[in-house]
Amino acid sequence: MSKLNHLPVLLFLSIIILSFSQTAVAQQPPPAIIQNEATINFPESVDFVLEWPADANITSAVLHYDVDKVSCLEAAAQVPVDLVTNTDSIVAEWTWVMGRSGNPPPGSKLSWYWTLTDADGNVTQTAPQSKTFTDDRFSWQTISAEGIDLHWYRGEEVGPILLDAAVAGLDTLENDMGIQLQDDVDIYIYGSAADMRDALLFVQEWAGGVAFDEYNTILMGVQPSSAEGWGRSTMRHELAHLVVGQYGWSCVGGSRPTWLNEGLAMYAEGEPDTETITSIQLATQNNSFEPLRSLNGSFSSHGPEAGIAYAQSYSVVDFLLREYGQESMQSLLLTLAEGTKYDDALLQVYGMDVDGVEAAWRIALGLPPRTFPPTPTPIVAANVPTAIPLGKPENVPTPPSANELPDVEERPLSPQNTGICGLGMIPLLGIGLVASWQGRSRKKLRDRKS
Repeated sequence: MSKLNHLPVLLFLSIIILSFSQTAVAQQPPPAIIQNEATINFPESVDFVLEWPADANITSAVLHYDVDKVSCLEAAAQVPVDLVTNTDSIVAEWTWVMGRSGNPPPGSKLSWYWTLTDADGNVTQTAPQSKTFTDDRFSWQTISAEGIDLHWYRGEEVGPILLDAAVAGLDTLENDMGIQLQDDVDIYIYGSAADMRDALLFVQEWAGGVAFDEYNTILMGVQPSSAEGWGRSTMRHELAHLVVGQYGWSCVGGSRPTWLNEGLAMYAEGEPDTETITSIQLATQNNSFEPLRSLNGSFSSHGPEAGIAYAQSYSVVDFLLREYGQESMQSLLLTLAEGTKYDDALLQVYGMDVDGVEAAWRIALGLPPRTFPPTPTPIVAANVPTAIPLGKPENVPTPPSANELPDVEERPLSPQNTGICGLGMIPLLGIGLVASWQGRSRKKLRDRKS
């Protein structure tokens, strides 16, 4: 047998040897660790510290950390950390300052590990560790129902009252819309809106409730005296935002118009309150509803404009559910989740765009027809020389109340990933063989087709 015939075998063996050598390096134990800690200073920062003996001859350290959440990309942050040499040890220290990124809500799980490289190029990894973000300013109590853990610390009856409201809200979503809770939810009830706001770095000063879709967590500030009234309705409202967000979640990046989001949440509160009914009646009498298309974006955060926007959104969603049923609403949410634009999604499901929905809804209320201006022609990509990056998520306020500060559904920025955990380097010989094999495979495929 010629030497050329041995070449493929030799190449294959060399790849196997290199692969085993890399595996052996990756499996080497780390040096004796003196200290491996992550100190959470909620909600400001996390201090990571790793210390090992100086004779371990480690030359570089990289911190890998992540927070569990719903995400389309599993990618932990990577941070190369400078080393400080002491008399008997070497220390790597780094602080995650959450004022730059926003903080996860309480109950979120932090995980981390380190990769260390010595002077000979050997790479080792510390054992993964984890901690939970907790707001230890308060002594929390917990009460649970299927799929819900509710935590509170002020007022003995607050927890049971609001858990009952949450369960009732889930029943409404399931029975009237056919939408079920997709994953377990943690709810933290603070004794006041001020206490809740102190647990978050990025939140409006008038916020009374925050829903974190990606963490399946809700924070609310509820005084015991308002738990039975404002607390019940707000619980159902915020939980509806989270459940609808779970149901319509997508990696494509689809979104829902604000009137639909808020209308569904208002509907989940149950029978409309006197304020909502009065707002609808007055706007019907005066023919003073806003164009529905103007409610695709953010609402006013206060004043009568906010009240009528929420009341109108509820009325439109109630109309769609009564006239077209829950299956159409489910189809609309899933179509929007695919990234379809508002008008196109409505046309696909209901056979009419936003203006058409408004016209049909106005007829149902006995209102005179409204003149709709022509919908602007979309700008095609070829006409836009430079793409402008999207800004931060908009704050979407939830209905105001006379008993509490208005609450808001807000999505603070999540910790930014500084890199993606990379795979080990593939031997160049392996790349050559794979490329050669792929080329032969493509040629065989072309031969078959021809």
